[in-house]
Amino acid sequence: MTRRLEQKEEALARMLRYILGVCPAELALLPDAEGWVRQKDLLAALHGEDGWKHVRQTMLTDMADRLASDVFEADDTRIRCRQRSYAPPNPEAKPPAHLYYGARRRAYPVIRERGLDADDGPGLIVCADSQRALAIGRRRDAEPVLVTIQARLAQENGAALAAWGEEGLFVAQWIDAQFLMGPPLPDKPLPKPVSREKKKEKAARLEEVTVGQPQQPPGSFVVNLIDAEKPYKQKGLRKDIDWKKERRKDRRRGED
Repeated sequence: MTRRLEQKEEALARMLRYILGVCPAELALLPDAEGWVRQKDLLAALHGEDGWKHVRQTMLTDMADRLASDVFEADDTRIRCRQRSYAPPNPEAKPPAHLYYGARRRAYPVIRERGLDADDGPGLIVCADSQRALAIGRRRDAEPVLVTIQARLAQENGAALAAWGEEGLFVAQWIDAQFLMGPPLPDKPLPKPVSREKKKEKAARLEEVTVGQPQQPPGSFVVNLIDAEKPYKQKGLRKDIDWKKERRKDRRRGED
């Protein structure tokens, strides 16, 4: 068992060394200028590959802190390879006529209104292949929205687009909304997702309400004491009682 665990750790170390130090573009990852990649992004990329769905954040930090601290470095949210050999994005490359981006559904209306913006990150990964763009988008949303970018028009009007690796990927910093195309905007905004804190508060309130109430065994029911004390007030019984009274009156008339 120990040898098998060692083999898994060695395989993960080789994978991370390749992705973080040699070819991050292969998993559509974009390190910052100092080589840092968010652990969250790295895990999402690994989980989309066969054979790496078992990797957890604790395994990444353990790799950097104990198993291969001479190769990797990590903090609370990021990880990097100490020795890196990949080339930076190439701003001289000419993009195809169209590029694609898989957007989160909640972000899509903002993107259509304001454009694509990398904010403070190293850049946005956009793809020459629409299906790969959707696959990358699923790391952020189970059902991403496909945004089509008029890449050459955008570049001719000042947008910065740089080729990233040899995988048909480009890095975008900002693209004006006029160069973006996509499905019609929804009539109603999507409901805000319930935060984990709100779910915990709701569960706590429900627990407070149910504390002290007797637990009912399966198949049982609660008897309404008011109905038990006054059965004549139950629905349907009045009709039966009136019917019996009329029958008794008919019998008396027959005896007379």
